[in-house]
Amino acid sequence: MKRYSKYLLLAASLTAASCSESWLDLNPSTSVTTEQALSTVNDLQTALNGVYRETSQHSYYGDNYWYYGDCRAMDVQAREGKDSGQRVSPYYEYNAIATDNLNIVLPWQRPYIVIRQANNIIQHIDEGSITDGDAEQLAAIKSEALVLRGLALFNLTRFFGMPYTYDNGASPGVPIVTKAVTPDYLPARNTVAECYAQVVADMTDALSGLSRERRDGYVNYWTAQALLSRVYLDMGEYQKAYEAATDVIQNAGALYSLYTISEYPGVWGQDFQSESLFELYISTTEPSEWGGGTGGEGAPMVYANENSTDWNNLILTEDYLTLLEEDPDDVRHSVTQYSRIENNAALPGAARNRRVFLGKFPGKTGDPKDNNICIIRLSEVYLNAAEAGAHLGGAALSESRGYLNTLISQRTPNASMQVASDADLTVDRVLKERRKELVGEGQIFFDFLRNKKTITRKGGWHLGTLETANAEVIEPTDLRIALPIPQTEIDSNPNVTQNPR
Repeated sequence: MKRYSKYLLLAASLTAASCSESWLDLNPSTSVTTEQALSTVNDLQTALNGVYRETSQHSYYGDNYWYYGDCRAMDVQAREGKDSGQRVSPYYEYNAIATDNLNIVLPWQRPYIVIRQANNIIQHIDEGSITDGDAEQLAAIKSEALVLRGLALFNLTRFFGMPYTYDNGASPGVPIVTKAVTPDYLPARNTVAECYAQVVADMTDALSGLSRERRDGYVNYWTAQALLSRVYLDMGEYQKAYEAATDVIQNAGALYSLYTISEYPGVWGQDFQSESLFELYISTTEPSEWGGGTGGEGAPMVYANENSTDWNNLILTEDYLTLLEEDPDDVRHSVTQYSRIENNAALPGAARNRRVFLGKFPGKTGDPKDNNICIIRLSEVYLNAAEAGAHLGGAALSESRGYLNTLISQRTPNASMQVASDADLTVDRVLKERRKELVGEGQIFFDFLRNKKTITRKGGWHLGTLETANAEVIEPTDLRIALPIPQTEIDSNPNVTQNPR
């Protein structure tokens, strides 16, 4: 590694095998980057398919970016400790180091590949170098590329920067790259606020060109609005978060619907269910760069409840099970499972007779590797509206309480679990419901940070390594929240500064 920009330019050398799934329709090369290759709408669509593929790859949503937001919080933990450079434990113990290839270097690299490929598409459209296609087609392709670029920058900023609400975005984020770059490009880090502003610009600029029809596996207008509700919440822009979330809830019509109590136990592992606002297609052969599916040991495998123990290192905590047990009738008990191994010696002793495995990733055919990744569900949008409304107060409280209670009514027949009055709609009450609903979906860590809440991870079957690592209590000001910048970047680019520890 000589230059930072090698990560940004790496997409130029990537190729991918074809996929039999009609929704993806990949050509032999999905990383088209030369001027000669990108000259038609078909070329653009092929390149855009490559951006989706990279988004689903190992070290991005196929792996680290999925489980990171759970194992750093209080509801999901490692079942055993692993050495530095191994999956899960360095995140769980808050001791990942700048030379860790699996947990630091690759998660920095992969989203920048997405950004590089998206920039290439956007630049060719803006330069007018496409020889066919009408304005509507070009606008749609550009808009999808903008959303995927914005999402990649958002995720990088969340990983390698402090929360926006820590100091209103004044601290260092990551370099913003919005055009094709040369090998001597050595960018400095932008602030968190600048990164979020670019994310918002990309996603809002995309809205006018996006379809309002349901497009399973692809970004549409409702995807962008749902993601914007997430972004705005992180920024403390509660009115904008509320408006984006309620636009989806009120105006998407019959395209999406909350899982009912009867549907809930059977939706997991199945393609493109009714809540799926943006879902990445995964099979046992696609993406295939790391040996099948999400890499053979990707996000679903890390949660897997199997007859052997290997990569399946994430389990539910006692705190989470205690929270769920407040309501014995809650249908979300259906995705907690006892180990398939009797008296499983690979589990902490106190966890061996508890339902500590999360069953949200069973695979379409019973193989966890054959499991899609749903980036955002309608349930989260209802929760985003409720959280924004709780912050806004006033006239927003009643409607927001209605959204929260609508979700709760689809998870339990127990009406006493609903929020009884506007005064009871607090941020803490919404966070409790977020924990119940979104466990294992990568959001809880960020939910607590943006609300400046302490994360406490003591007791139960948490590993003793947390005490050794001083990681039992994580305050929202803890500088370890921002992961270290890869040492290769620090060494090769004098304009990139390291995060303080």
